[in-house]
Amino acid sequence: MALLAIDIGTLSARAGLLAADGELLSVGIAPFPLLRPAEDQAAYRLDDIWDAMGQAVRGCLGPHAPDVQAVAIDATSSVALSHTGAPPLAGGADVLCWMDHRAEAEADEIAASGDGLLHAYGGGMSPEIHLPKLAWLARRDPAAWARVTGVRDLCDALAHRMTGVDAHSLNGLACKWAYLPGEGWRIGLLDTLGLTRLPALGALSQPPLPVGAVHGVVQATAAVHLGLHPGTPVAIGLIDAEAGMLGGFGAGYAAAMERTLALIGGTSTCIMAMTRSARRIPGVWGPFRDAVLPGTWLHEAGQSLTGAALDLVLRHHPGGPHDVTPRHHAEAAAAITALLDQEGPAFAARRHVVPDWLGNRAPLGNGRVRAVLTGIGEETGTRAFLESYYAAARGIALQVRHVMLHMNRHGYALDRVCLTGGHRHNPLLVRLYADALPSELALSAHPEPVLLGTAMVAATAAGLHPSLLDAQEAMAWPETIVPPNPHWAAAHDAAYAAYLALFDARAAVDRQAALLERMETP
Repeated sequence: MALLAIDIGTLSARAGLLAADGELLSVGIAPFPLLRPAEDQAAYRLDDIWDAMGQAVRGCLGPHAPDVQAVAIDATSSVALSHTGAPPLAGGADVLCWMDHRAEAEADEIAASGDGLLHAYGGGMSPEIHLPKLAWLARRDPAAWARVTGVRDLCDALAHRMTGVDAHSLNGLACKWAYLPGEGWRIGLLDTLGLTRLPALGALSQPPLPVGAVHGVVQATAAVHLGLHPGTPVAIGLIDAEAGMLGGFGAGYAAAMERTLALIGGTSTCIMAMTRSARRIPGVWGPFRDAVLPGTWLHEAGQSLTGAALDLVLRHHPGGPHDVTPRHHAEAAAAITALLDQEGPAFAARRHVVPDWLGNRAPLGNGRVRAVLTGIGEETGTRAFLESYYAAARGIALQVRHVMLHMNRHGYALDRVCLTGGHRHNPLLVRLYADALPSELALSAHPEPVLLGTAMVAATAAGLHPSLLDAQEAMAWPETIVPPNPHWAAAHDAAYAAYLALFDARAAVDRQAALLERMETP
């Protein structure tokens, strides 16, 4: 008997078969296309994701499906739209990707509304939250919005296809909608945005279910598509970052909750912590009540483009390889590490980055701002490429430091970071996180912590553990502590001071930019 964990990322579906103790037995992976009909838009076709998910699961299970005790799905915080007639989005799409920024104006409008929902989003509103995107659709294409018959978090939409049961995870509903656990929908705000009918669509009218409850069982048609046995239980799922958080924590997390930060680094980075007391932190999403573990409150900060930003350096810098592969990242990291060992802090000393290529999630909470870079000249060779890559990576790490210190000023006592996701496979990023953060850095020994976290959810649905927290404690893997190099402390302190100076200067420039945007054409 085993557990099946399905992870739907930004560009691919992964499936992992895990033993009850969390041992990874096999993995399958399949890509799906991301549609970019405009620079600020990102979307999918749900059929493409479903097809990739089937390919990944079948590849994981092999020709003779083992007995699977339960299945759980994690997915990016994307929102799926069921519909009548033509798909509601350009290019035949029906899923709004998490990184879609078409609704920046609607996000600003919500942020200016003064609605009580803003208390759960650090006082602002991000265009990456579902609400502004849905408002954009209802206003810009009311005919398309009228064709929408259901709105679901991506993990819920895929579980719906598997089981035929319409249900919503409390995790997604608490973190990305106009819904507050214990209070319900923000009806007045929805009316103002033209989304009056949203809470009546499908199961949105019903209370959401906690992560690890049973969503339903695999139906016959889905069983054929996935290579599973009909009747296999399917868990109420969660957002992929939260799965990485659960899988990245070691044993004893409950006692270390207030001092432990989850850093889930991939295309973007999620910076997450949980607490047993409700506290509001300016510029940080949350607190989200019971969003992952009952009786706790979740805070989520983050960086919208991190791994993807390093991809951009590889692809677009004149001195780079103009291609994105794991090998090219590894070669860049190795070359930079050698130069750091030779030259020390003088390497790239005049290049600094505030890494907000797609807005700032925290601690500013402004989706409109963009990155700031210094030290750019006419140099286009290999060294300039390596300095640019390092400056971007260092800026990413220093912004995590910024967020950590901000959270500590508002009640946390964070002094350990658990790193999961693709960033832990980049030795340069690991070195920067270990040396530049005001904490110890822990790496799980598990090869796939995100899949492990999702398997913990499946184990809870299977009844193997009485609660999700019990599953996390029982299935947690050992951790390795990456020691910091004390000789780099002063250098990173200086670089952090430069980062803060740029951050503040960007704020002043942004105020003038906002004035320009409001000016009429002469």
